Amino acid sequence: MRCVHCFINEPQASRAAISKELSTAQVCDLLDRIAAAGCLFLTLTGGEVFLRSDFEEIYTHALQNGMVVVLFTNGTLITESTAHLLAEYRPLMVEITLYGATAEVYENMTRIPGSYERCMRGIHLLLEQGIPLRLKSELTTINASEILAMKSLTEALGLEFRYDGLLWPRLDGDKRPLQYQLPMETLLSLDQVDTRREDEEIGEVERLKDISARTENIYSCGAGHNNFHIDSAGRMSICMMSRRPSFDLLRMSVEEAWHQIGLLKEQKRVLPSNCISCTINQLCSQCPGWSQAFYGDNETVVPFVCELGMRRSSRAIEAKRERLRSGNDG
Repeated sequence: MRCVHCFINEPQASRAAISKELSTAQVCDLLDRIAAAGCLFLTLTGGEVFLRSDFEEIYTHALQNGMVVVLFTNGTLITESTAHLLAEYRPLMVEITLYGATAEVYENMTRIPGSYERCMRGIHLLLEQGIPLRLKSELTTINASEILAMKSLTEALGLEFRYDGLLWPRLDGDKRPLQYQLPMETLLSLDQVDTRREDEEIGEVERLKDISARTENIYSCGAGHNNFHIDSAGRMSICMMSRRPSFDLLRMSVEEAWHQIGLLKEQKRVLPSNCISCTINQLCSQCPGWSQAFYGDNETVVPFVCELGMRRSSRAIEAKRERLRSGNDG
């Protein structure tokens, strides 16, 4: 598809992109190597995973290595054959991105006629086979008006729904996706639509209230501690959104690349940052990935991300206080 917000957005038939991708044999070899190094949980994502004609071979090879696999997909390429494959060799979960509750809005996002119908068909094919399934959405100025309709559609199917509303520049630096970014006030008001989201935010604030969420280290999240990312060319990085530096697994061992990522976790901040002294940043997603995407370094704070995190945290704290005052501490 040609989604307006996509941070990858490579054409399906791009020879330049395809020429850089790992072959089937290379992917399976990497799966062997990361499994031998101790990797248990594997998420296959894209782009779109089902664009690979060798998906079945890659997927079953991961399972043969004992991996617990999650699939992220837009669902439009799921066929009866795919659904039967997943029924026979079950993933832990499939997550399908829903871009709208109506064909008009959905296809204004994807820019591909007929994609809504194909997505819904894919969803129903998986449901018929009892495949564990969640739906999620990336909210933009195009589809935010349908958040309640998407939530209702999802719940009518007996599924969980979640969303995100922060858009990234493209990996090539193109910032055109940002023209579809929802304003701050809209994001905050949409959060209040979902009581479950408020519960999760309160829980996160409570969990971290006595913990310094940021440190003098550049990386203070779980990236490089219990997860890593490998791109379609076989380069390992600390995170999908923090891709510099990356380490070529066609030229070095998994263990050596993991060691190098461990060294990244030890890097200290060199720029002055309000993050270290911030006491209300539990729900802030500011990280080196955001800094790299917007400024080309690891530390410069993206103001929109910072303010959104602070306001979400403040609201969650106030919501918790209100529950205590009303005698409903949830």
